Amino acid sequence: MAEKIKPIYTLSEQASCLRREIKMRHGFYPGRVLSGKMSQADMDREIGQMQEAATSIERMAKDGLFKKVYAALGTARTLSSVELVADMHKAQERANIYAEARDLSNGINELVKLAGITLALAELMQELVQMPQPAEQAQASHQFALPQMPVPAAVAQQELGDGYASAEQRKSIIALLNHPAISRPEKTKQLLNINRRTPEQAEQILAKLKAVIDKHDGPTDYKAAA
Repeated sequence: MAEKIKPIYTLSEQASCLRREIKMRHGFYPGRVLSGKMSQADMDREIGQMQEAATSIERMAKDGLFKKVYAALGTARTLSSVELVADMHKAQERANIYAEARDLSNGINELVKLAGITLALAELMQELVQMPQPAEQAQASHQFALPQMPVPAAVAQQELGDGYASAEQRKSIIALLNHPAISRPEKTKQLLNINRRTPEQAEQILAKLKAVIDKHDGPTDYKAAA
């Protein structure tokens, strides 16, 4: 199935369009009522429903979180299904990392992006459901398979094997990254790469972070603090 880019208009633009339609109905419907082509009740209902729709969208436009998700949907609609699934993997991973590090602001941003991606994928899947599919297209539907949710750290470590930093090492790194002596760029860099570190690299990072913290507020018993 050829995927097309869908234009997405802002909520404010949609509300303005509805308000223009309401104005036109106020000018057009009374004549239809006078000519007997429309009842007064039908006129009131049609205009009232449009007014409610405009009001609802205007309220959503003022909701910061809803507005962000809607904008994320607009971005996601420009991507192919394969790109959407790949970005969903990345957003889930980053959201989990930020949540574990108590970086709620960045965590929310990733979840908003994830919501937009999920909605865009749902739209594509809905199109597949509504369209008759030849056998070869049905077989190609694996492209829309959703990624598995991240597994607990202990299980993930077993799957990663000895080539990656242990769960305990990653936990210690995250604990040190929360110290005020660690800059935000350094914290972000380490969090985004924490699952790719080898045990040796993890030990080097721990030593580096401890040195920065020691310089900031003196020697600390990190083992006891952990």
